[in-house]
Amino acid sequence: MKRLTIFTFFCLLLSACTDEEERIPAYIRIEPFTVNAVGGTEWHKITEAWVYVEDKFLGGYTLPAIVPVLEEGEGDIEVFPGVKENGLLQTPGLYPFLARHSSKVALVPGQTTTLQPATNYLPEAVFTWTVDRTTFNNTTIVLEDRDGDPATTFEFVTDGAFEGRSVKLAVDTAHTVNEIVTEVVPNLPNTGDRPVWLEMHYRNDLPFELWVLGTNGSGSNELAQPIYQFSPSANWNKIYINLTEFLVAMQQSNHRLFYRVLLQKNVSGQYDQLEGEVFLDNLRLIHF
Repeated sequence: MKRLTIFTFFCLLLSACTDEEERIPAYIRIEPFTVNAVGGTEWHKITEAWVYVEDKFLGGYTLPAIVPVLEEGEGDIEVFPGVKENGLLQTPGLYPFLARHSSKVALVPGQTTTLQPATNYLPEAVFTWTVDRTTFNNTTIVLEDRDGDPATTFEFVTDGAFEGRSVKLAVDTAHTVNEIVTEVVPNLPNTGDRPVWLEMHYRNDLPFELWVLGTNGSGSNELAQPIYQFSPSANWNKIYINLTEFLVAMQQSNHRLFYRVLLQKNVSGQYDQLEGEVFLDNLRLIHF
């Protein structure tokens, strides 16, 4: 009798004894997002989804994903698109400029329902440059050579381009540095309450760097803030870079994007490669 009492106590304490059957979840298979915007899905790299069902947060998932749901009947589901912030696997996050997908899903225990989420840019998103300028196909962002070597200027090329025309930066052992800046962008948010991101496509066979340059008004003292170093990518890649904290730290009113390509020697003083190329396309500065 004493053993039964102790057993009953521990059952109550640990909630291990119950007459309820284990609930069978319904499943939602979430496919990768489609994007209803210029360039469509192919211009994006939405890798994550944050999922809510009946206003309950179920977690973040790498797409495609199968999500178990302990709800039955017709349920409201919201799926928020996410990206790898600054291209890092460790920092998946919601992308603030793309709309969530909302729909109703029939939730049947033991059954799987497939959902194809769709998104588009929020109407309040502000694009610093129009799309035709960022693609370099018609009118283009004004670019300037910064390295002082006329042999290493940038080119607009169709051969090897992402689509139409892309910007090409080349270096070799005789001309090891190629630097360019974009035209001045005035009045980007720099208080931290409105995010500022850069989207871009790139392809490169050697590392290159992205910096942000900043000035106040017409002042000539230009601040330089390193942002990101790109590893070689044999295929075209898409990256989303969060510039918000860098702009807050700089506290400048005018900004330029600065790209630097350098052909470096190894520890033995030799070049591991004799030449290199960097291609850029679809530079989109976005904020609220």
